[in-house]
Amino acid sequence: MKRFLLYAIILVMACGIHSCKSSQKDVKQDTDEVSVVANDLTDKRWKLVELMGKPVTYSSESNREAYIQFKADGTVHGHLSCNTFNGQYVITQPLQIRFSNMVNTLMMCMDMEIETEFAKVLQIADNYNVNGDELILNRARMAPLARFEAVYLQ
Repeated sequence: MKRFLLYAIILVMACGIHSCKSSQKDVKQDTDEVSVVANDLTDKRWKLVELMGKPVTYSSESNREAYIQFKADGTVHGHLSCNTFNGQYVITQPLQIRFSNMVNTLMMCMDMEIETEFAKVLQIADNYNVNGDELILNRARMAPLARFEAVYLQ
């Protein structure tokens, strides 16, 4: 059973890596078009501080700080609180964002609530706002889905 699970995880990761490579050309074209707008997202680690209107607190030692990090080449990675993730993002218009080709590891933790909600936000978010050191991911005109605080990288 453990061997089967290991093979399944490897297969999912390999498929995700392949899909990221195959569509990287399209992402570069889109991000070149609005690279000035995307600069406010890059060179920072955005720590998740609020999710679906509730402050984020970690209830178990198995959960780590959740964050997202954007790269100038159109890739994104981070930590959902238990598992890591990778994918791509595209800024389609000023402040309009779309995440795609998202893959994550499949570890099981004691508390998966933050993990599940954060992954859902990445699927449905379609716009963002940056106010200084605060990033907010939104869906249409709904209340903020997630709030992040900037942690600057050296």
